[in-house]
Amino acid sequence: MDTHMLDYDFLVLGSGIAGLIYALQVSRLGRVAVVTKKKMADCNTDYAQGGIAAVLDAGDSFVEHCEDTFKAGAELGKKDVICQIITEGPKLIQYLIDLGTDFTLRDDSYDNRLENLSLTLEGGHTHRRVAYAADSTGHQIMEALIRSCQNDPNIDIYENSIAIDLITQHHVVQTKGFVPGISCWGAYVLEGSSNEVRIFRAKKTMLATGGASRVYAHNTNPDVATGDGMAMARLAGGRLANMEFVQFHPTAFWCAEGKTFLISEAVRGEGAVLKLQDGTAFMKNYHPQANLAPRDIISRAIDTELKRRGEKFCWLDASTIPHDKLRSHFPYIDRRLKERGIDFTRDPIPVAPAAHYFCGGVLATIDGITDIHNLFAAGEVACTGLHGANRLASNSLLEALVTGWRAGNHPSNQEAVSFPEIPPWKQMQDFNENEWVVISHNREIIGTIMDGYVGIRRSRRLLKYALSRMENIYNEVNNFYQHNAVRREVVETRNLAIIAIAVIRSALMRRESRGAHFLIDVPQPDDEHYKSDTII
Repeated sequence: MDTHMLDYDFLVLGSGIAGLIYALQVSRLGRVAVVTKKKMADCNTDYAQGGIAAVLDAGDSFVEHCEDTFKAGAELGKKDVICQIITEGPKLIQYLIDLGTDFTLRDDSYDNRLENLSLTLEGGHTHRRVAYAADSTGHQIMEALIRSCQNDPNIDIYENSIAIDLITQHHVVQTKGFVPGISCWGAYVLEGSSNEVRIFRAKKTMLATGGASRVYAHNTNPDVATGDGMAMARLAGGRLANMEFVQFHPTAFWCAEGKTFLISEAVRGEGAVLKLQDGTAFMKNYHPQANLAPRDIISRAIDTELKRRGEKFCWLDASTIPHDKLRSHFPYIDRRLKERGIDFTRDPIPVAPAAHYFCGGVLATIDGITDIHNLFAAGEVACTGLHGANRLASNSLLEALVTGWRAGNHPSNQEAVSFPEIPPWKQMQDFNENEWVVISHNREIIGTIMDGYVGIRRSRRLLKYALSRMENIYNEVNNFYQHNAVRREVVETRNLAIIAIAVIRSALMRRESRGAHFLIDVPQPDDEHYKSDTII
């Protein structure tokens, strides 16, 4: 056997909530490898401030949460998927509590249990139903999950490692004829410190690599969010769905240096107001819910007002919220703003929309099943049909939790799998430092093109320009990838180009405006022709 081959029953690519929930469930059935690009906590889950949405109050109902989700998604979501995920939410939040997640409580004198969780309101919701841990909910969840995985003797963790390709029929030589369909038998993984490529052979592989908002220069994501799982599935022959629906978070901190961070939607839920630079509150002109309208509506409203005035940012004024409540609920935001010389109890916060979340992804069922046999996908990398054309606030952690759990308990995890002979990675020996500009320069250009041509408001003319340029960039990057020793930055740039092309192609296929996809050529939805998924 190849000395670079590692054998596991289950391979998890990514270390966010979906991947770690899956790992904890399947560790009862066999050995699990968790492979993550940097440290375990370097993921979108850890960045999640606002919370996790679920029906946890007697005055709320599953029906209303389902209706809010369907409406926020511009009626493109799958109702059966929406209702299934929402009804399973409360029991799995209890699971997170049992693992040790410290949610903020209504009354500190009582135990950490569902009926005592403090709930906040966010845009698009008709009830307070967002459970949170101050403004670091994702971080608290990650601490509990990481601790549980580290204490599980059946789970091995490989940090600073990036998956290059899924191992499928494309890589193996069949000695007994053609194998129908596409199957996955693990992945080729680049170990960061040694730059060695190892084979992780596994019966089942879980794609939990998160989103791809780093394809935009101005975004709220950690630098690991380069769409690796989506790109690998695409290269292997899996379908991508609804890639045009990139959600821009309306309130990312704005500064001239471009060093942005998220200002949670919950700040508006507690009463903060968006204002123009002249102090005018404007959201009431765009939606009856004003500052609590769905994200796509607020982002477009801000974008419209800023372009009309030639300005770079607007203000988020939280000064009317009781100061003690503001500081206790949002300590992370308070600290980050103070580093910038801003006291948000009295000073307005400069904000502008930034790419935040992919509503589309690898086409998958609610159980994480994909087109590719033995390959699961869950979390932001997947498109299950929950979000439709626009995600309702704090439904992302809910989806990752439920789908990761369901995938981990799916009967197919216990299937027997036979492996073909897997060849070692064909590593090129040379690395042309002189041509590194192909990677460094094109990576920057990808973000600039996506910001300018494929942003909040789009036109078919600019989308066509962007597609032509992006296809040329992909060809340049892929040529470098094929002729040089593999490096993480090369793989990421290849993946970003693949994702950018998928977003642009999907946007050109949808000749209407719906949710997070707004086309100035056709500013209205067209239910007759486009009330369905966009499939690549």
